[in-house]
Amino acid sequence: MLQRRALLVATIVCLFLALAITWWVIRRNQAPQPIGQAPEVRKVSVLVAAKDLPKGVRISDADVKLVELPEEQVPKDAVTNIETAKNSILLQEIPKDSPIKFSVLMPPPEQLREFRVPIGLRGFVLYQPFTEGAADILLPGDLVDVIATRRVGETIVAETVVRRAQVLVAENYMPGISREEMVRRRILEKAEQKTPAPPEPQPMQPQQATQPVGETRTVPTMRRIVLAVTPAEAVRLARAIEEGRALTVLRNERDYFLTPPFRSPERLVEREARPQEPPRQVVPPATTAQPMRPVRTVTVYRGTEREMVIVGR
Repeated sequence: MLQRRALLVATIVCLFLALAITWWVIRRNQAPQPIGQAPEVRKVSVLVAAKDLPKGVRISDADVKLVELPEEQVPKDAVTNIETAKNSILLQEIPKDSPIKFSVLMPPPEQLREFRVPIGLRGFVLYQPFTEGAADILLPGDLVDVIATRRVGETIVAETVVRRAQVLVAENYMPGISREEMVRRRILEKAEQKTPAPPEPQPMQPQQATQPVGETRTVPTMRRIVLAVTPAEAVRLARAIEEGRALTVLRNERDYFLTPPFRSPERLVEREARPQEPPRQVVPPATTAQPMRPVRTVTVYRGTEREMVIVGR
């Protein structure tokens, strides 16, 4: 009986001590700050806009700055390094002093380049109308030959100056718009993420111009083609463009046959006007057959063996 009472008393004392220690710890954590001392706030260096930045601008050093903001005010994907955001393209407007986030940045066009010039080769740019050569059906990765044509007097001369050149770029070209601007427009269109609904089928009707009055729209009429060629082929292409035209023709990727240079049929007006003479019959010279001399032989006996020996004439 005494042991049970002692055990009960010990249990009550332990519970009291546990409650006392818990209360002391809670009070210590909630102790008031000394008068005149502000609570410590952790700050983080964040990249913010130095001015109002419009959509589509390329970020430079003058557009952004580093400031320290409280940790609770910093977005999770905030940019903390200027070099990370430099030359990137904004996908939406950023007000002044607003943090720059990775979700509103697109890498610069040079990082999005879809091709690389192989080592030892050169990227030669050709501008061709849609209706010349294979310009309107070329795709990156195709293999082409380039035929150079020029006029020599009344004769059109054509020859193959490049064989098995790989197409690096084949895109529509609009005068006055650089490739960087075209890539930037594609980036902004992709950022919109708008998928138009497919048009409903309608009966065929003659198309009419619906362009508003006063609005000018640039329609591509040429193709910009970048070919991977050797330095010697680049020189021949440059000379061909200066002297005449350069046309691309598709080639099978398994075709390694080297077609020799060829020329177009000449226009011989003078020769066609002259009367044609009948072809002369060539009579082969008569040859006199000489009689063959008789063959002289000698029979040699060696014991029981006999041998026929031909004697010279």
